[in-house]
Amino acid sequence: MPYILSPIINEDVQGLWGEGAAYSRESIYSISPGNIPPVNYEKHIFNSHSLTHVEAPKHVLSEGKTVDQFFESNYFFGSCTVVRLKGNNYKEIGDGIFHWEVSLEELKNSLNGKKTKKLLLTSDYYPTNDSGFHDPNYVLTLEERAAKWLIKNPLFNLYGTSWKSSDFSPGSLERPIHKTLFKQAVITECLDLKLVPEGDYFIVAYPLRIKNSSESPVTPVLFTYEELKDCF
Repeated sequence: MPYILSPIINEDVQGLWGEGAAYSRESIYSISPGNIPPVNYEKHIFNSHSLTHVEAPKHVLSEGKTVDQFFESNYFFGSCTVVRLKGNNYKEIGDGIFHWEVSLEELKNSLNGKKTKKLLLTSDYYPTNDSGFHDPNYVLTLEERAAKWLIKNPLFNLYGTSWKSSDFSPGSLERPIHKTLFKQAVITECLDLKLVPEGDYFIVAYPLRIKNSSESPVTPVLFTYEELKDCF
Protein backbone atom coordinates (compact mmCIF):
# COMPACT_ATOMS: atom_id res chain seq x y z
CA MET A 1 0.00 0.00 0.00
CA PRO A 2 1.20 3.55 -0.65
CA TYR A 3 2.18 5.77 2.28
CA ILE A 4 -0.30 8.53 3.08
CA LEU A 5 1.69 11.45 4.49
CA SER A 6 -1.10 13.41 6.18
CA PRO A 7 -2.68 12.48 9.52
CA ILE A 8 -6.48 12.35 9.51
CA ILE A 9 -8.05 15.80 9.83
CA ASN A 10 -10.70 16.18 12.50
CA GLU A 11 -12.09 18.88 14.77
CA ASP A 12 -9.85 17.82 17.65
CA VAL A 13 -6.65 18.87 15.83
CA GLN A 14 -5.25 21.87 17.68
CA GLY A 15 -3.53 24.71 15.88
CA LEU A 16 0.25 24.80 15.99
CA TRP A 17 0.47 28.59 15.82
CA GLY A 18 -1.95 29.72 18.51
CA GLU A 19 -4.93 29.95 16.14
CA GLY A 20 -7.25 27.60 18.01
CA ALA A 21 -8.57 24.56 16.16
CA ALA A 22 -6.76 23.64 12.96
CA TYR A 23 -10.02 22.53 11.35
CA SER A 24 -13.71 23.16 11.87
CA ARG A 25 -16.92 22.60 9.94
CA GLU A 26 -20.37 24.14 9.65
CA SER A 27 -23.53 22.50 8.33
CA ILE A 28 -25.08 24.14 5.27
CA TYR A 29 -27.70 21.48 4.49
CA SER A 30 -28.52 18.28 6.35
CA ILE A 31 -30.70 15.29 5.60
CA SER A 32 -33.86 15.40 7.69
CA PRO A 33 -37.59 14.82 7.03
CA GLY A 34 -39.02 17.46 4.71
CA ASN A 35 -35.74 19.33 4.17
CA ILE A 36 -34.87 20.39 0.63
CA PRO A 37 -32.35 19.62 -0.78
CA PRO A 38 -32.13 16.11 0.75
CA VAL A 39 -28.35 16.16 1.15
CA ASN A 40 -25.62 16.62 3.71
CA TYR A 41 -23.41 19.58 2.73
CA GLU A 42 -20.84 21.22 4.96
CA LYS A 43 -18.50 24.19 4.98
CA HIS A 44 -14.94 23.16 5.85
CA ILE A 45 -12.59 25.70 7.47
CA PHE A 46 -8.86 24.93 7.38
CA ASN A 47 -6.00 26.66 9.17
CA SER A 48 -3.56 25.24 6.68
CA HIS A 49 -0.30 25.82 8.53
CA SER A 50 -1.41 23.49 11.32
CA LEU A 51 -2.19 20.72 8.83
CA THR A 52 -0.10 19.02 6.17
CA HIS A 53 0.32 21.74 3.58
CA VAL A 54 2.24 23.10 0.59
CA GLU A 55 3.81 26.55 0.72
CA ALA A 56 4.78 28.88 -2.10
CA PRO A 57 7.17 31.87 -2.04
CA LYS A 58 4.33 34.29 -1.24
CA HIS A 59 4.41 32.82 2.28
CA VAL A 60 7.53 34.88 3.08
CA LEU A 61 7.81 37.25 0.09
CA SER A 62 5.10 39.84 -0.50
CA GLU A 63 5.57 39.62 -4.28
CA GLY A 64 6.33 35.90 -4.36
CA LYS A 65 4.66 33.33 -6.60
CA THR A 66 1.52 31.63 -5.30
CA VAL A 67 0.62 27.94 -5.04
CA ASP A 68 -1.54 27.94 -8.16
CA GLN A 69 1.39 29.17 -10.25
CA PHE A 70 3.30 25.90 -9.74
CA PHE A 71 0.82 23.55 -11.38
CA GLU A 72 2.27 23.84 -14.88
CA SER A 73 5.42 21.84 -14.16
CA ASN A 74 6.45 18.78 -12.14
CA TYR A 75 6.75 20.38 -8.70
CA PHE A 76 4.04 18.18 -7.18
CA PHE A 77 4.94 14.77 -8.58
CA GLY A 78 8.00 12.72 -9.43
CA SER A 79 10.89 10.85 -7.90
CA CYS A 80 11.82 11.77 -4.33
CA THR A 81 14.05 10.64 -1.50
CA VAL A 82 13.04 10.15 2.13
CA VAL A 83 15.88 10.82 4.57
CA ARG A 84 15.56 9.56 8.14
CA LEU A 85 18.29 11.05 10.28
CA LYS A 86 19.74 8.44 12.60
CA GLY A 87 19.78 8.69 16.37
CA ASN A 88 18.68 11.61 18.49
CA ASN A 89 20.63 14.79 17.90
CA TYR A 90 17.99 17.15 19.31
CA LYS A 91 19.72 19.60 21.66
CA GLU A 92 17.79 21.23 24.50
CA ILE A 93 17.82 25.00 24.12
CA GLY A 94 15.54 25.91 27.03
CA ASP A 95 11.83 26.12 27.90
CA GLY A 96 11.32 22.50 26.90
CA ILE A 97 12.42 23.13 23.31
CA PHE A 98 14.84 20.80 21.52
CA HIS A 99 16.46 21.71 18.21
CA TRP A 100 18.22 19.60 15.60
CA GLU A 101 19.74 21.90 13.00
CA VAL A 102 20.82 19.54 10.25
CA SER A 103 24.29 20.39 8.98
CA LEU A 104 25.45 20.18 5.40
CA GLU A 105 27.68 17.26 6.34
CA GLU A 106 24.81 15.37 8.00
CA LEU A 107 22.60 15.90 4.97
CA LYS A 108 25.26 14.81 2.49
CA ASN A 109 26.05 11.72 4.56
CA SER A 110 22.38 10.79 4.78
CA LEU A 111 22.05 11.09 1.00
CA ASN A 112 25.35 9.26 0.45
CA GLY A 113 26.41 12.24 -1.64
CA LYS A 114 23.67 11.79 -4.26
CA LYS A 115 21.56 14.64 -5.52
CA THR A 116 17.80 14.41 -5.35
CA LYS A 117 14.97 16.21 -7.16
CA LYS A 118 12.70 16.12 -4.13
CA LEU A 119 13.68 15.61 -0.49
CA LEU A 120 11.48 14.63 2.45
CA LEU A 121 13.33 15.03 5.74
CA THR A 122 12.61 13.50 9.13
CA SER A 123 14.42 11.73 11.95
CA ASP A 124 14.25 8.22 13.34
CA TYR A 125 13.38 9.73 16.70
CA TYR A 126 10.69 12.32 17.19
CA PRO A 127 7.71 12.42 19.55
CA THR A 128 4.23 13.13 18.14
CA ASN A 129 1.42 15.19 19.57
CA ASP A 130 -2.14 13.94 20.13
CA SER A 131 -3.02 14.62 16.49
CA GLY A 132 -0.16 12.53 15.12
CA PHE A 133 2.01 15.45 14.03
CA HIS A 134 5.71 15.86 14.81
CA ASP A 135 5.86 17.39 18.30
CA PRO A 136 6.35 21.16 17.81
CA ASN A 137 8.81 21.23 20.72
CA TYR A 138 11.23 19.00 18.76
CA VAL A 139 12.43 21.40 16.10
CA LEU A 140 13.97 19.94 12.93
CA THR A 141 15.46 22.39 10.44
CA LEU A 142 18.28 22.64 7.93
CA GLU A 143 21.24 24.91 8.45
CA GLU A 144 21.50 27.52 5.73
CA ARG A 145 24.52 25.85 4.08
CA ALA A 146 22.50 22.66 3.65
CA ALA A 147 19.60 24.53 2.05
CA LYS A 148 21.97 26.31 -0.33
CA TRP A 149 23.56 22.99 -1.29
CA LEU A 150 20.16 21.53 -2.20
CA ILE A 151 19.31 24.30 -4.64
CA LYS A 152 22.67 23.98 -6.39
CA ASN A 153 21.03 21.02 -8.11
CA PRO A 154 19.03 22.62 -10.98
CA LEU A 155 16.50 19.77 -10.88
CA PHE A 156 15.68 20.14 -7.17
CA ASN A 157 12.15 21.51 -6.74
CA LEU A 158 10.46 20.19 -3.57
CA TYR A 159 11.50 20.10 0.08
CA GLY A 160 9.37 18.42 2.72
CA THR A 161 9.69 18.12 6.49
CA SER A 162 7.84 16.31 9.25
CA TRP A 163 8.19 19.39 11.48
CA LYS A 164 5.74 22.31 11.38
CA SER A 165 8.09 24.74 9.62
CA SER A 166 11.33 24.96 7.65
CA ASP A 167 12.74 27.77 9.81
CA PHE A 168 13.24 28.27 13.53
CA SER A 169 13.92 31.93 14.19
CA PRO A 170 12.04 32.98 17.35
CA GLY A 171 11.66 36.74 17.53
CA SER A 172 13.32 37.27 14.15
CA LEU A 173 11.86 38.92 11.04
CA GLU A 174 14.00 36.70 8.83
CA ARG A 175 13.12 33.30 7.36
CA PRO A 176 16.42 32.35 5.68
CA ILE A 177 15.71 28.66 4.97
CA HIS A 178 12.33 29.37 3.40
CA LYS A 179 13.80 32.14 1.27
CA THR A 180 16.72 29.98 0.13
CA LEU A 181 14.58 26.99 -0.82
CA PHE A 182 11.93 29.15 -2.48
CA LYS A 183 14.50 30.30 -5.04
CA GLN A 184 13.92 26.95 -6.70
CA ALA A 185 11.44 24.75 -4.82
CA VAL A 186 8.06 24.54 -3.16
CA ILE A 187 7.88 23.43 0.47
CA THR A 188 5.60 20.97 2.22
CA GLU A 189 5.42 20.78 6.01
CA CYS A 190 3.74 18.72 8.76
CA LEU A 191 4.34 15.49 6.85
CA ASP A 192 3.52 12.21 8.58
CA LEU A 193 6.74 10.28 7.99
CA LYS A 194 6.77 8.27 11.21
CA LEU A 195 6.43 4.85 9.53
CA VAL A 196 8.04 5.57 6.16
CA PRO A 197 11.34 3.74 5.58
CA GLU A 198 14.25 5.71 4.21
CA GLY A 199 14.66 5.38 0.46
CA ASP A 200 13.51 6.41 -2.99
CA TYR A 201 9.85 6.79 -3.91
CA PHE A 202 7.45 8.40 -6.38
CA ILE A 203 5.44 11.21 -4.80
CA VAL A 204 2.12 12.78 -5.78
CA ALA A 205 1.45 15.90 -3.69
CA TYR A 206 -1.01 18.18 -5.47
CA PRO A 207 -2.54 20.72 -3.06
CA LEU A 208 -5.91 22.41 -3.49
CA ARG A 209 -5.57 24.75 -6.47
CA ILE A 210 -6.42 28.00 -4.70
CA LYS A 211 -5.74 31.16 -6.69
CA ASN A 212 -3.32 33.64 -5.11
CA SER A 213 -2.75 31.40 -2.08
CA SER A 214 0.52 31.37 -0.16
CA GLU A 215 -0.30 27.88 1.16
CA SER A 216 -2.79 25.08 0.60
CA PRO A 217 -3.72 21.81 2.34
CA VAL A 218 -2.36 18.63 0.79
CA THR A 219 -2.47 14.87 1.32
CA PRO A 220 0.78 13.65 -0.25
CA VAL A 221 1.06 10.01 -1.30
CA LEU A 222 4.29 8.03 -1.67
CA PHE A 223 4.49 4.99 -3.95
CA THR A 224 7.31 2.48 -4.08
CA TYR A 225 8.55 1.75 -7.58
CA GLU A 226 7.36 -1.85 -7.18
CA GLU A 227 3.82 -0.54 -6.61
CA LEU A 228 4.04 1.59 -9.72
CA LYS A 229 5.11 -1.40 -11.82
CA ASP A 230 2.03 -3.31 -10.62
CA CYS A 231 -0.20 -0.54 -12.01
CA PHE A 232 0.77 -1.28 -15.61
